[in-house]
Amino acid sequence: MKRFCTAFLLLFGLQSANAELNVYPPVPGLAPSAHYQVRIRSATDGAKWQHAFAWKTECKTEEAYFESLAGWTHAYVNFEITGAVEVEISRSNGQPIRSAAVHPKRLASACTAQDGKAIVHLDKPCLVAVDIDGQMDGQDTGKGYKGPPLHTISLFANPPLPGKPSLDDPGVYTVKPGEKPPSAGDWRTLYFLPGVHDIGAAFPVSANRQYYIPGDAMVYGSFCNPEWPNGHDIRIFGHGTLSGARLKHWKALEKLSSGDTKASRKPIEIFGAKDTQVEGLTVADSASHSIMLINSYQEGHPNKVQWTKIFTWRANGDGINPFGNTLIEDCFIRTQDDSLYANGLGIRRCVLWNDANGSSFVLSALPDHTERQLIVEDCDVIYSRAMWHHWSGGRVFNMRGEGEDAAGAGVIFRNIRISDPRPTLQQFFICMAVPKPYGDAKRGPGDLSGILFQNISIAAPSVIREPQLLWGQSDARIRNLTFENLTLAGKPVTDPDFFKTNESVGNLLFR
Repeated sequence: MKRFCTAFLLLFGLQSANAELNVYPPVPGLAPSAHYQVRIRSATDGAKWQHAFAWKTECKTEEAYFESLAGWTHAYVNFEITGAVEVEISRSNGQPIRSAAVHPKRLASACTAQDGKAIVHLDKPCLVAVDIDGQMDGQDTGKGYKGPPLHTISLFANPPLPGKPSLDDPGVYTVKPGEKPPSAGDWRTLYFLPGVHDIGAAFPVSANRQYYIPGDAMVYGSFCNPEWPNGHDIRIFGHGTLSGARLKHWKALEKLSSGDTKASRKPIEIFGAKDTQVEGLTVADSASHSIMLINSYQEGHPNKVQWTKIFTWRANGDGINPFGNTLIEDCFIRTQDDSLYANGLGIRRCVLWNDANGSSFVLSALPDHTERQLIVEDCDVIYSRAMWHHWSGGRVFNMRGEGEDAAGAGVIFRNIRISDPRPTLQQFFICMAVPKPYGDAKRGPGDLSGILFQNISIAAPSVIREPQLLWGQSDARIRNLTFENLTLAGKPVTDPDFFKTNESVGNLLFR
């Protein structure tokens, strides 16, 4: 069924028309960021500035939110580009911006502070953060930070989103703000109209259907397919936001003795996922793991997560778990628990940021492939901070004494840039058994062997001088790891003594 309110859509519009730039209008009924205002224009001479709606996500003070981040916010804007653009960031209160820096730096052609505003030039689609006045770059925000809440911002210059649904398509069902959407019917695409929606926990999604959230729509709740066979050919997409801010964390539900603890808090959880896609969305304030596309490897039926952005503030607010059948590309992930599980069909061109508790790459589910090769490549870890010192979480490459079986054969990590100038902990914590004082977890039997780490650049060591760790155990050794062009602070690492090891680690090759 198709329902369409012409006056409503004419009033708010779908997006601005420009050959090189599409800027979405404000979200009806949603307050913008109180800290930043953003304007964008094409880099073409004479192009006019367009105001972009600055979304916000905030760390609250409820159960399971990290107290050390209470009151922190992140503003973000989503827009589409096909050519070069100029972006202007200003403070909403009129106070001048003194300095600005883009991360990853290589993705912007220029970034300066001019006349109290930040000016950023982007030549092609990319997902970046802009550090204003050195809030992150200029101070240690890890364990012991006692300063005021930080208010950060990102620019999400997306490529044009393919296959946007037409409101004239009879297979499109439009959902008005405040209306309960149907979970079944004679429609193929569920289209959330501009404004604020609430679908609750575990809204059921089904095979062979699309769920579209445009760039001027906010949807509170989570999507989940109720049965394993219904996990195929699902597309959840758009440049709007799917938020868990109205969902309680399982810890809070237990204290409330709620009977709703079985409803999925994961923003997107698809069982039996194959030929399923998540594209363009922003997933904010997850009450649990953000995206889980659950399935083993299915030859010829890959899932894809592309141009997706994730912000989490709570424990268990992990980023993406690809399991065995998902390709992850061009994502921006700021989580307070783990960002990515190194598994699936590949991970490419992602930007990673941790503040409190999470690891960039969790290695406990690493495959031991003979049928195909897992490559994690061209990723940027822009911040790797932690609120604790001696525990087994955090870091960049982390095998924290979890999992079992042989792993690593055919796995490549290449072109990984760790640019944080003040990382709290070490970058390598590859521990089959976690040594004291970090814990006592032990992985099950099976060696870790055959990984290539190629072109890994680390800008700075741990601010608290934590050693780089490779730590095996008698039935789960670490061996045959190759480090090709590993650098720390611009200097080549060519000696195994770079790592602190035990007797269950051997045959480390540097070249």
